[in-house]
Parts: sequence; structure tokens; C-alpha cells
Amino acid sequence: MNDRIAGPVAPRIRAALEEHWHDVVAVSEFIHAHVEESSNEFACHAHLTTALKQHGFDVDCEIAGLDTAFRATTGPDNATTTVALVCEYDGLPPYGQSCGHNVVAAASYGAALALEPVADELGLRVLVIGTPAEEGIGGKYILGDAGVFDEVDFAASIYPGMDDIAASRTLAAHRLTIEAFGEPAHGAAHPELGINALDGIALGFAAMAMLRPNLPPTARVHGIIDQGGIHPQVVPDYARATVVVRAADPTELADVRIRVMRAFELAVESVGARCLVTPAERCAEALLNVDALTSLFEQELRTVGRSPQPTDEIAGAWSTDAGALSRRVPYLQPQIKMTPRSISPHSHRFHDASIGPDAESCIFDAALALASTAAEVARNPQVRDEIQRQFRSATTGTS
Repeated sequence: MNDRIAGPVAPRIRAALEEHWHDVVAVSEFIHAHVEESSNEFACHAHLTTALKQHGFDVDCEIAGLDTAFRATTGPDNATTTVALVCEYDGLPPYGQSCGHNVVAAASYGAALALEPVADELGLRVLVIGTPAEEGIGGKYILGDAGVFDEVDFAASIYPGMDDIAASRTLAAHRLTIEAFGEPAHGAAHPELGINALDGIALGFAAMAMLRPNLPPTARVHGIIDQGGIHPQVVPDYARATVVVRAADPTELADVRIRVMRAFELAVESVGARCLVTPAERCAEALLNVDALTSLFEQELRTVGRSPQPTDEIAGAWSTDAGALSRRVPYLQPQIKMTPRSISPHSHRFHDASIGPDAESCIFDAALALASTAAEVARNPQVRDEIQRQFRSATTGTS
């Protein structure tokens, strides 16, 4: 543990995590075994909130109007520092916990249990925030809008991945619903009387593929056909696709989005169909990293025996609803190595890797580093001030 943390506090943080380690693993295993879709994480929500109550946390459920959100609290009422440890627990059926949200939740839960015995003497208020639907509607948007994180000095969650990276890079993202409207006809008797909406969508995907070599290296475009017709003997008069456009920043995202939308519009119109593109109400923003916070966490990762790597500026980025939240409050979302480079998130193999010895090592080291970081922020007002100064500078341009 880190010698910078006040004498008796450091070993007690580790001792508390070790004492409750069985409970931490049980949380991970339960969420891994109960793969629930976004906004329907009722079993995982109940398991987490029950576990936190058993450890003496005050728990509020259904916060901000979300059935599967919660806030659990421990620590003194007159705390000088408040940390929010964020849990995610939705899955991706049929791909399971293929983003490792069971690991995310267990690491935050473990860090909270490790901090609970020392919270009073550190003047540290510990919140555990359950944020549902990361893969869906984005619970953090709603919780942030509702002010759940307003009194927080910093918030944190980890992501399991291929490397140890303290300052994760994420991409801005925008979801597009693309609809094509044509005319039905008998596919054999009189196809000439139909307008094939599916052909327009398929041609749009080909056009988007042609764009890829000329897009910025940080951009990503990908999607699926949600609906392509009803009967094979009927010329499809309606087809729908969902496309996600990702880029490094809002300016790049806007440019790539326009090019993708235009590609689909021209493709659909070229077969005689009508095209309607509906952007999602909100964009996912890229994560805003605060150097004073990520640097502190990187030191703690080294203390627990890990070897953090520099931020990868091209590969390995994802998108998250934490990006918007990172502009409300300093947000730490590092990547913690759990898998070899041959195993991609959002795959069956990643689901399998999210349980077992490597996953448990990821959870333990992440929880310990998170707890140590929170303890250092609580005991060191200079660190708190520098985190806030850098955050204000990045979000408002003032020091």
C-alpha cells in the first residue's frame, strides 16, 4: 500500500478488502450469472442493495425515477470529501457479461467496503451509486441531470480490458435510426411494381463501407439491419437499420455523422425509396480525464504491482454514458487488465473471462487502487484543490 496514506489507514484498507473478499467475489459471480438487459436489472439491483445494507450502508432505491438505480451511503455527516463509486450491472444478452459489468460493480463495491472502516477518521463520505442501462438508455445521463452527483468531489469506476491504463480514452458516439420506405409487390409475379426498401438500406451499408478508408483514424462507423422485410415473396416496402457513429470529439463526430447520413440518404433514394434518418436524442461524449486524478490512480496501480501503459490514442477506445458525467464532476474510469489482447469485449470469450482467477485479480487490484486513491484525496486538501482546479480549467476555462 501507499506510504503517503496516513500510517494505520493503509493496512486497514487492505485488511478490510481481504476480510470481505468472499462477499466481493459473490457479487461478481451473481451479476455474471444473472445477465439482465438494460433497465431490467432487478435481480442484480436487489443483490447489490441487500449486500450494502448488510454492511451498514444507508441505501436509497429507485432514485431519479429509475427502477434499478440506487445510492448507498456511509461515512460522517460532516465529511470534507465525498467520493462516488459507480456500479454498472446490465448485460448484453445473448453475449452475457461481455463488457465485464460484474467486474465493474464488484470493484466499486469492494472499494467501498475497504473504505468503510476508515471513512470517519478520513472525513470521507462514501457513496456507492448504482447506474443502470449503460448499454441502453444511459442511466448516468438521467442521474446526472437529477443532481445525484452534485455534491461529489470525484466519481470513479473501472473497466476490465486488455491493458492497465489510468487515463482511458473513449470516443464520442451518436446512434442513428435509418428507415427506408418503399412499395410492396409480388416478388415473382410483378417485382417491377415494387420499390425495394431493403435494397436501399443494403446499398447504404456498402456506401458507408466505402467511406471508411477516408475517415479519420479515430472514427468508427458500424451498425445492423433491424428489419428487412416480412415475407420473402414480398418486395420489402420497409427496412430499418441502426448505425453508431463514433469519433474523437464533437467536431469530428459532426463531420463523420453528416457523411454517413448522406451516404444512406443517397443510397435509399437511388432505388426510389424514401429515407428518414433520426439521430438519438443524446450523444455520448468522450471522457474528460483530469490529470491530477489519473496520475494519482496510476501511482496506486504501481503500488499494487501493476504496470500502467500510456493512453492508446488510436485503438481500444469505447463509448460510455460516463462521458457526459465527467463534465459535471471529476470522473476516473481507468482500464484494468483482465484479458490477453486476443479477447475482445462484447464477445462470448470476454463473458467467460469475466469470472475466474484473472477477473478476481482485476477486481482486487482495482478495488484496492480505487480505495487508496479516495483515501489520498480525502487526507490531502492540496490534491483535492488541484483536481478541482484542473477540472474547472477543462470545463469552464477558469482556474
